[in-house]
Amino acid sequence: MRILVIVNPLAGGGKTLRLLPKIRHWLSGCPHEFSFSITGSPDEMRSEIIKAPTQGINAMLLFGGDGTVHEALPAIAKTNIPFGLLPCGRGNDLARNFKLSANLKKNCNLSTNPRFYKSDLPIINDTPFVTVAYVGFDAEVNKLANDGKGYLGGTLGYVVCVMKALRNFRPFEVEITVDDNCLRERVMMVTIANDPFYGGGMKIAPEAMMNDGSLDICIVKEISKGELLRQFPKVFKGTHIFHPRVIMKTAKTIKIVSDEHRDIFADGEYVGALPAECTIGNQTIQIMSS
Repeated sequence: MRILVIVNPLAGGGKTLRLLPKIRHWLSGCPHEFSFSITGSPDEMRSEIIKAPTQGINAMLLFGGDGTVHEALPAIAKTNIPFGLLPCGRGNDLARNFKLSANLKKNCNLSTNPRFYKSDLPIINDTPFVTVAYVGFDAEVNKLANDGKGYLGGTLGYVVCVMKALRNFRPFEVEITVDDNCLRERVMMVTIANDPFYGGGMKIAPEAMMNDGSLDICIVKEISKGELLRQFPKVFKGTHIFHPRVIMKTAKTIKIVSDEHRDIFADGEYVGALPAECTIGNQTIQIMSS
């Protein structure tokens, strides 16, 4: 196979460039032909992906974090070229959802016949995502994490951002349409999941599966800040779903409307503001693993 390795030089605070010589060495032992592209912007990365099939490329490896994959998704969807991930970001929730090893050397050990499997590709307000989209408290936390000031990365960094975001957060009223069922609630957050994990290892939707053609919705109704903090550790095991103020739903189409301005994040990246419409079932992508 001819495989293009796309390197995001900014991922992991520049860690990808420091590790690139090792990646080249580890991949050299695989029975495939590798070429490398260090892209300077998301637009350049998407351009490389779109050109790849015309250049005889059979698959791609994205060397970066969750944001790298998110930025690549429009081009991946357009070309339907299979891709794998060498995780080197701060949260690496995609690696958890893809069940990849934390060992980069092991992830570079691609067999002669790699496995390919399909994942649904949800769309929220015309933006594709692969893991989780969300609005409310978790979006405010994500905003702080992306700001980068003092963010440590991973689970610890996310917990620090949770504490900071909680200071000024206020619940808000939303109208949520889940397929044909409408409910109006005052909420802390609404999360739409194609996969179980986000936020540096939080199991927000334990039953979510990337290839079942449906989305798992987690709605946290208004609770006190103290209660939110008491329940917060449970999200890492997925047991938060048993709290009486948590609603879990599954659907193919979700609409969210609010009179308040609220930002939307997906795969850890800002994608716009409410209102939102999210759908699944119209497209899949191919994921490559060893």
